Amino acid sequence: MRIALAHLALTTLGGTLDRALRLLEEARAEGAGLVLFPEYLFGQTPYPEGVRALEEAARALGIWVALGHLEAGQNRLSLLPQGPSYAKLHPYLDEPEVRPGEAPVLWQGFGLALCYDLDFPELFRSYALKGAEAFLVGAAWPGEYQDLLEVLARARAAENQAYLFLANRKDTGSPSLAVRPDGRVLLRLEAEGVGVVELDRGFLEAYRARYPILLHRRTDY
Repeated sequence: MRIALAHLALTTLGGTLDRALRLLEEARAEGAGLVLFPEYLFGQTPYPEGVRALEEAARALGIWVALGHLEAGQNRLSLLPQGPSYAKLHPYLDEPEVRPGEAPVLWQGFGLALCYDLDFPELFRSYALKGAEAFLVGAAWPGEYQDLLEVLARARAAENQAYLFLANRKDTGSPSLAVRPDGRVLLRLEAEGVGVVELDRGFLEAYRARYPILLHRRTDY
């Protein structure tokens, strides 16, 4: 399966939506089956019209969209057109009005997460123990901490032997990243656009068979 990361900045609501729709079409033309958009794509403002427009476009193009947006007081990563919606379990310091979610969401082998969730390894390990092959992370990570972002993204992938796909908002100053199960960075996006990478299940299975980290876990201490 080909996964696309959409790296774009928030401008006006309508302007952001127009660029998101163009990037969605570009990703589909490059053979992507799923496009991951950043956290708070439309800012910390509910914009149901934008969500509906992307949902309709996803249905028309026959592609999945993972969209970060605010809905009903929760920071969400929603799978469009007809997938589940994950509510962020760990709201950040600048999200005092956001209600935390109640449970992780694992969808078709993908563990869902948002930004600050990356600091909490327990969430990603719980996904791995339930069979996750990859993590989808929407983010609006501050540029001053972009080195930390890469450290955490590579660690979450490597310690769980899973792909990690992370889409950042360009205006926050941090890149979007795709990381292999061995912790190697496959893709780094800093300019606005889409980047498409392959989720190679053959590599994933072979790597896990060679280094069965999760089977070597000890829980007696």
